[in-house]
Amino acid sequence: MAGITQPACIGMRTRRSMSSEIRKEIILERLGRDQRVSVVELSAEFGVSGETIRRDLKNLEAEGAVRRVHGGAIPAGRTADTPITERIKLNSTEKDAVAGVARNLINDDCVIFLDTGTTTLALARRLIGFKKLRLYTNSLMIAQAACQHFGVSVHVTPGNLRPVEQDLVGYDTLSYIQQFHFDMVFMGAAAVNVEYGFMDYEEDEARIRQILIKRSSRSVMLADHSKFGRVGNVITAPFGQIGALVTDRRPPEDILGAVRAEELEIIHA
Repeated sequence: MAGITQPACIGMRTRRSMSSEIRKEIILERLGRDQRVSVVELSAEFGVSGETIRRDLKNLEAEGAVRRVHGGAIPAGRTADTPITERIKLNSTEKDAVAGVARNLINDDCVIFLDTGTTTLALARRLIGFKKLRLYTNSLMIAQAACQHFGVSVHVTPGNLRPVEQDLVGYDTLSYIQQFHFDMVFMGAAAVNVEYGFMDYEEDEARIRQILIKRSSRSVMLADHSKFGRVGNVITAPFGQIGALVTDRRPPEDILGAVRAEELEIIHA
């Protein structure tokens, strides 16, 4: 009959009586959309215990559908980030906000390094108004963007070309970087995790960033809010090894507490 609403308890009872198979279908749908699911969030949504969700995830992992990580799960077989040509379209407004803040950290007549990534690419596009800025990069896209600006001299590392990322990696890249000292390095990250710090999906990217941290006076990590709470495959650097985190909004309280405990400077738009 029109105008009659169901009691809220019916919805809760329906969720609690939901079969494991239906829960697993919804979990896979969430993974397809968000690329990560949380035990805590799923437990609250379905009205079941965390142990029940962990059992669902364990069964999905046994079926080869997911890979369990700390606090949740990610799609099975995910060992690499989304191609850069696709990531450019994601959170572009937020990345540009991060780039605008990072641009204000750079002084003229200094030497900087921008590693591969969509947020560092956004920064390269903002390098206007300099007269004697020297920029080093392992990204072909960043090199092309930066060389459009008068007053920015661009230097590209050697290395093995990754067509999907349009960047250079490998032994020659690492060896080349180790010859220099940079005033500032700007790096991206695949994940900002409260337990592990900054993480990536590929070892090549993580190794380059680890060398850059050692070869700079100040290391700056650029990450929009979508990176908070994610989990990568490789631990790139704990919070205490980075000089500053530039982001588009205040981090969640758990990450904020972990970052402050390591005295990492947080700068947000």
